[in-house]
Amino acid sequence: MKIFINYLLLMIIMFWQMPLALADQVEDSDGDGLSDFDEARIHRTDSQLSDTDTDGLSDGAEVNEYWTLPLVADSDGDGYLDGIEVRQGSDPNEADSRPDPENELYKDLDGDGISNIEEEEYGADPQRVDSDFDDLDDRAEIQVYFTNPTLVDTDGDGAWDGEEVQGGTDPGNAEDHLK
Repeated sequence: MKIFINYLLLMIIMFWQMPLALADQVEDSDGDGLSDFDEARIHRTDSQLSDTDTDGLSDGAEVNEYWTLPLVADSDGDGYLDGIEVRQGSDPNEADSRPDPENELYKDLDGDGISNIEEEEYGADPQRVDSDFDDLDDRAEIQVYFTNPTLVDTDGDGAWDGEEVQGGTDPGNAEDHLK
């Protein structure tokens, strides 16, 4: 009888803990389609960033849809980011498959509304919507705020340009500080 009671208690404890263990395995903090558990244990991606390699595809899309490498921005090594290849209709897993320069979309690889030529004139990366990763896309930096798309902090006041815009201050004016 004692063995049966111990077994019964063990089963109760296991079933009581199961929902807690399952919850850890299904939580998706960054909303990319991969659980935090899978990101940490299987893919080694960042569960707080939806696009760990910043190639324009979420980690979940890379793993579940395109079969690309979520830690490598250019999975096939052809010089084009995986997200650019998907947007342009080429295969991000095949080095011989590249975006077609005759395609109208090719003039603005990242689709941010700034032509590749104009982005290069500013020193920005035509394959990245936000060349300096300051949370302010290149189009907004060039056309709206007149900041530098290659500098995280255009006015040098210690706050990132995107931070300043979110905080209601001018990212191009060092005298206008975040409160």
